[in-house]
Amino acid sequence: MPWSCNPNDVRILIVDDDPMLRKLLRSTLQSLDHTNILESGLGQEAVDLCQQNPLDLVFLDIEMPGEMNGIDVLNELRKDKRPVSIIMLTAHSTIANVRQAAASKVNGFLVKPLNPERIEKVLEHYHQSRCA
Repeated sequence: MPWSCNPNDVRILIVDDDPMLRKLLRSTLQSLDHTNILESGLGQEAVDLCQQNPLDLVFLDIEMPGEMNGIDVLNELRKDKRPVSIIMLTAHSTIANVRQAAASKVNGFLVKPLNPERIEKVLEHYHQSRCA
């Protein structure tokens, strides 16, 4: 499924156990004309949403509590072979986590606390790479 170059058509999933961070990220994305946004606070729920919905971009917290952390979710999504871009969100990840994410072909990293300008730059980069 091809990536859309229209921000309204880009299908985004935000995965983070912190509801305030999800709200902030959603608000920032909406201010940049991205309106097709799903959210999840749980790893398995995120995997299920990805399997049930065609997605273009996932913002995924690397460290989440519960049965599946961000690395587990990333590995499950990559098994699915869908062409989704994944940006890992991290506040204080270990080098081992970053290496695992890189080995699983993550598309980028954003460091918390999230900065709206940095989010916009990440989106510009992915739009340019997909729509050039």
